[in-house]
Amino acid sequence: MEIRYSKLTNEKGLFSTKEYKKGNILYILSGDIYDKPTRETIHIGNNIHIYDKYGIYINHSFNPNIYINGCELIALCDIKINDELCFNYNDTEINMANPFYVDNILVCGNKK
Repeated sequence: MEIRYSKLTNEKGLFSTKEYKKGNILYILSGDIYDKPTRETIHIGNNIHIYDKYGIYINHSFNPNIYINGCELIALCDIKINDELCFNYNDTEINMANPFYVDNILVCGNKK
């Protein structure tokens, strides 16, 4: 994986340096654990949020190519070299620390 400029956000993003088939595990998140969300953590369980050195660069998309299952990043489709890795924050995150809008749609997590 490689951190590069993202045309999707005009900021940094995380890009694949390998090919993956749908259903493959791309990466296992690891790092500091928090009981509350921050702008850069990823929700991985009930009151469990992880700050991962690569995870902080995974951008939101309403057409994601990965999803988060616990600490695993899993391919939703075949991923090619140089594809930006994105997940839908509304599917995974709960009580986001910094909600935002994309095309007038609120990205705030899935407040279950």
